[in-house]
Amino acid sequence: MGVENKAAHITTGDVLEDLGFTPDEIRETEMKMTIWRPLRAEIEALGLSQAEVAGRLQIHQPDASLLLRGRLTKFSVMKLMQLAERLGLTVRLTVKSVAAARSPRPRTSGSTRRRTNSVAAKPKSRTRTAA
Repeated sequence: MGVENKAAHITTGDVLEDLGFTPDEIRETEMKMTIWRPLRAEIEALGLSQAEVAGRLQIHQPDASLLLRGRLTKFSVMKLMQLAERLGLTVRLTVKSVAAARSPRPRTSGSTRRRTNSVAAKPKSRTRTAA
């Protein structure tokens, strides 16, 4: 007896869309994740405990737990930007017209094109010394 390979569910290729999120909710979620990823990476790089994260970011420990686990529904985009800055990260926001965002930029020979996110958190330069 052979087993048939049947698709159990056909997707659009976008998990959030498949789950029924609106385009606005998807955009907000993507912005939050774009800020959260480097924020979380910086916390890991610093080796901060949950209590230290709460103290450094001036938030309650249960909120620090939510942040560390990526549970971002409690946090607005603005709040995540503030938390990133409290951790020494710089957040930049780029706004472009829809036409400019769709049309590719002209390339000059020999140059490389960097991919940028619409919202990105980057570490401020700092020197670390070993303890």
